[in-house]
This record gives sequence, C-alpha cells and structure tokens, in this order.
Amino acid sequence: MEKLYDIEGSREAVNSGSGMCASDINGIRRGKKSGGLKKSGICRIMPEKLGDGSCYIFGGMIVDYYYKITEWPHRGQDGFITGENEIVGGCAVNMAVTLKNLGVDACVISGLGNDNTADRILEYMNINEMSAEFLISIGGNTGKCLVFLEPDGERTFLTEKGAEGVFPEELDRKIRAKAPAAAGVTGYYLLDNDAERIMDCIEYIHGKGTMILFDPSPLVDSIDKKLLARMIAASDIITPNKSELEIIQRFTTIEEYCGSGRTAVVKSGGDGGTVYFGRKQEESVQIENFVYKAAECNVVDTTGAGDSFAGALLYAMLNKIPITESVKLASRCAAKTVEIEGPHGFWSLED
Repeated sequence: MEKLYDIEGSREAVNSGSGMCASDINGIRRGKKSGGLKKSGICRIMPEKLGDGSCYIFGGMIVDYYYKITEWPHRGQDGFITGENEIVGGCAVNMAVTLKNLGVDACVISGLGNDNTADRILEYMNINEMSAEFLISIGGNTGKCLVFLEPDGERTFLTEKGAEGVFPEELDRKIRAKAPAAAGVTGYYLLDNDAERIMDCIEYIHGKGTMILFDPSPLVDSIDKKLLARMIAASDIITPNKSELEIIQRFTTIEEYCGSGRTAVVKSGGDGGTVYFGRKQEESVQIENFVYKAAECNVVDTTGAGDSFAGALLYAMLNKIPITESVKLASRCAAKTVEIEGPHGFWSLED
C-alpha cells in the first residue's frame, strides 16, 4: 500500500543516515541536523500572507548526476569529463526552492521509489525544512537524470524515469481535500501513465479557485494532445519559450488565451521575453504586450533557470504583484540560479 510521508519524513532510513546526506549532495546548507522540520512547517507560508497550504507543485523529484565536460562530442566520438556532482533535482523542487527563498513553503507532489535515491530526497527535504507531505512511497526505483554541463553553461540531459510520475488515488484524494491558493504544473508530469488522473485533479482544484501556472517544458509536444488542450484550458498563466509556444498555438492563440483574462509569458532565454495579457475595456478585452529584459548575470550553469523563473511568478501570483513587476522579480531569480552550479540554490529575497 502506498504511504504518504509525514512531516518527519518517516522512512527509517532518513533519520538513520543511510545513503548520502542531502547537505553532501548539494554542497550547501551544511550543518543542519536531521529531524529539523517543524510541525508547523507543513505547506506553510508566512502567516502575514496567505496562510497554510498555499502552493503545490505538480512534478517529479529525482536526483541529478552532473558531469562537467570539455564539450559535447559528435556522435560516435569521445570526450572528457572534468568533474562530477550529485544534487536533488527535478523541475518541481527547483520551483519550490525559489518559492522558499522568497518566503513561501510550497509542497512538491511526487512519487518516490523504495531505494537510496528516495532516502536522499527525503533527507534533503528534511534538512532544508521543506514539506514532504505530498511525497508518496510507490516502490521500485526513483528516477534520475544525467546532466552534461559544458564550459559556457549549456547542458544536455538524459533521464531515466521511475516512481516520480506515479499518481495513486490516495494522493489524488488528499490534494482535492486541501485545494491550495496556487499551483505550478510542469509539462514533464503529464508524460506518465497517470497523466489522466493528474489532469482530473488539476481541473478539480482549478474549479475550486486554485490559480494554475503551466510551464510546458521542452517535451510539451510529447504530451497527449487531449490532455495538453485540457491543461492549457485549466491554466491562468503559461510560461513557454518560443518553440514551446508553437506547440501551444496548435490549441489556442495568444488572443484567445489572453482574451479570457489569462497571461502568457513567452521566454527568450538571455534576451528576456514578451508578456501578453488582456486588459478589459468597456465591452471588450484589449490584448496588450510588453517586452521584459533578462537580468544581467555571470553564467555558470543555466540548469533550473526556467524553473526558478516560474517559481517566482507563482510567488507573485500568491501576493497579487502586478505582472510588470512579477517578470522583473522572476528574471532576477533566474539570474541568481544561473550564477551557481546546479539547478537551484538557497538565498533570500533581499539578495
């Protein structure tokens, strides 16, 4: 039977120290003891803001295995690895860490295997005081991703999928019982066998008033077409890059999407991007747009920049920050992520 982890992350291996400690995986936030999560910390957000259970992130948790390389070799050729590292990753936790840095404790929704990788993930969540309320033990293996990082910050991914995409009825019921103020959805989470049930759950909480941000991901074209159409319809803000927007526009246009009061943030990487939104007139909705600039930074590793951007937009949604200011904050958060090795890091709103 599946098990929802409690606040102590109660697989015995977490507190017994089996597997690699999360502080060793990340090389950051060292020195905290296991068992450090406070009971008030489940899904909490700063009390003066929106109250408990404010934000969920639909997306799998995995471990990223980083390999620094001199360059990506041509097919059939050789190359060199100059360094390696392991870090808890996945789009969902990257978004959740950015939210935590800004003062919001989001709940990541993910299946976990029954292996050392799951132990590492739970240890990481415990040490960094992040909620494990919606992490569920499925059995089998947890997924992993091999990340090949080139000197200019560009990266190539190879992913082995595992338990992170499983979405059992028990988890579905628990989420429906506590619909949040906002939720982020990564496109990767709609690629697994339980995508239909996931989509049903998203539509349910959206109908209850949850604001939904959809970050399509590079594999958006692999999502079942009917599910993708439903996901677009259930979202309040989408954050595609230009190539992902081409896929989205098979199902809706910018005018149609934004004409119903929603927002599209089209990212262009280091060039910034364009925001499209609808402004209500007396008897119609005028579609407007503006260009935003990317924040300046020293590029170290571009992994997780888009996730950090999306996490900051979720923070802005929760706090009703105008979209003009929201993308400025999101760009700065993405820049902070680009300046460090790995898909996320810990810093403060003041930073």
